[in-house]
Amino acid sequence: MKRNYIIPAMASLLVLGACDYNEDNFEGLDEMTRPTNVFKKDYTLTDADYATIANNSTNKALAEVAGLSGELSALKTSLTFTDELPGTEYIPAFLAATWYTGDDGSAIKVTYSQRRASTATEKALNAAAIYSVSNEDYETAWGGAKNAFFTPAESASKHVPDILKTKYPEAANGDMVLVDYNYSEQEPSGDAPALSEGFDGQTNGENVAIDGWHNVVTVGTYAWQAKSYSGNMFMQQSAYKHDGPLESYMITPAIAIESGMKLTFDACYGNYKAEGGRLSVLYSENLSDFTKEAIAAATWTDITSAVDIPVPDETYGTLANVCDYDLSTLAGKTVYFAFRYNGNSDNATTTVRVDNVVVKKTAGTSDLESAQVSDLFQFNGTDWKLFTGALSLDAADYKAMGSNYGNLDSSMAPDNYLPVYLSQRYPYAQEEDQYTVAYKYYDGKSNSVKCATYMMQAGKWATTTVQVLTNQFVLTNGKWKWNYDPSTVIDLPVEKGNAEVSAFYQAITDWVKENYPKYVTGYGNNDYYYGGSAYQNNFDFRVSAWKGQGTYNGMSDSDIEKLMWERLPEAFPHALEALYGSVTPVDGIDVIYTINFGIYDGSATVTWTIQYKVVATGKFEYVPESLKKVE
Repeated sequence: MKRNYIIPAMASLLVLGACDYNEDNFEGLDEMTRPTNVFKKDYTLTDADYATIANNSTNKALAEVAGLSGELSALKTSLTFTDELPGTEYIPAFLAATWYTGDDGSAIKVTYSQRRASTATEKALNAAAIYSVSNEDYETAWGGAKNAFFTPAESASKHVPDILKTKYPEAANGDMVLVDYNYSEQEPSGDAPALSEGFDGQTNGENVAIDGWHNVVTVGTYAWQAKSYSGNMFMQQSAYKHDGPLESYMITPAIAIESGMKLTFDACYGNYKAEGGRLSVLYSENLSDFTKEAIAAATWTDITSAVDIPVPDETYGTLANVCDYDLSTLAGKTVYFAFRYNGNSDNATTTVRVDNVVVKKTAGTSDLESAQVSDLFQFNGTDWKLFTGALSLDAADYKAMGSNYGNLDSSMAPDNYLPVYLSQRYPYAQEEDQYTVAYKYYDGKSNSVKCATYMMQAGKWATTTVQVLTNQFVLTNGKWKWNYDPSTVIDLPVEKGNAEVSAFYQAITDWVKENYPKYVTGYGNNDYYYGGSAYQNNFDFRVSAWKGQGTYNGMSDSDIEKLMWERLPEAFPHALEALYGSVTPVDGIDVIYTINFGIYDGSATVTWTIQYKVVATGKFEYVPESLKKVE
């Protein structure tokens, strides 16, 4: 029995002896005899590859656990990964099945399409509700008249905010609603309003100048000015920084009053002071001229008691209807209305805003034809306001696209139709013009709001929501893994009200406030050490604005301009360290933070880019010559 064990034992010894002999006499033979397949390559996913990835059993199991089975299946036709379904997680199984003969150390750089992270506006739009104005809503807006539409005088921007406040009492700051309503260019009475002025044709920051109106300063120097906020133009007056007392009039054209007419307008206060700065509303039947003397000599009837402007809870109130004055007692007479501001620079400096001045008859019921349109409204924490930061498709737009149901769906891919829509709407669009389009999308069960952002590139509207990524995957311990590069692109779009962008600029200003407080403005949200503004969300490189701060006396314009550009690279690390303080370097990889931002030079806002390298935990170093204008 023992002999049966001796032979194998001897054989083993011979083998071991042979190994020792080979190692002693043929160095490297062992490595030479082991087949290796270590490779490095670049690869771009084909349309068929996306389907293969979607059908991969490993990926199906992964998606099922994550509750993303539907999203994975959609990859076959969308040919685009998403934040929820990232290529870094679902490409490795495809690589393992395709390059199964590879050995550890193999690396593939894979190029693929993935939908970029949504901006704050896009997130709000994609979560927006849809509301259709009801007959009851119209009846309330028209004071009982059964008109199922809005008009220029009774506009959606005037009435929809109150409707939404009732319908969405639990709305959170930033929430959006796509509102469908009917609109008629004609007024129900068949007569145009005797007066309808929304100040839309004025220039922001300049004195109001309207044919037939008279802007007269009787005490002081400040006339009524045109101002804009969130895309809405209005007239405004304040004694802030005025020298002494201020009295100014905005007088309407002469209006022939008919029975049934009313005076209505919107107004609000801002930077309210209990000491004064107030609006009075007057009318005169005997005003003969528009000089100071003629205004003083005229007989004025004060109807301010019919005006109710609330004291704002915040810095500024919201423009809303504050007057509904019955003019019946003046029927048959011709009168001038005047909006008078009284204040002084000592303390009576309250700001007054006025908009949508209308004199018209109370409308009766009409069956005028109307068209269905859709507008976006956003809640600012207090009130609903018309949102003008995106386009929204109307019923006529869907019909022109061939949709019979007022929406897009899987058979009408948005990327096939929306670029055509933009080309028709903006035939003279320039390179890098950009628009976000909100639309209704039917998923087989219901409509929801979706959006897409497009930019004019090389003469065509191209989506910006889909980006082409290249990521490296390395075979380690028999498994393909994404070789993570934490380099980041930070986009700072010039969007007033974008809280994320404002936080970045505010971090810069906070550093200046702590170290060089004299360069920070009284509002505390912008500085002229670097020029950053958390209000405008850009850099202000106007030499006049820097000099106006009073800290660059004696410096020439050219020296100030040179200083701007010298300091600019120093600005960003203050925000990066405050907001990205946990970022650490990665061995073998240059971790780069790329920042895209806007600079305003007094005539235009230009996009620039700059880069910083992570050199230690929470420490960022400017990459030389990376500051460039985005062409």
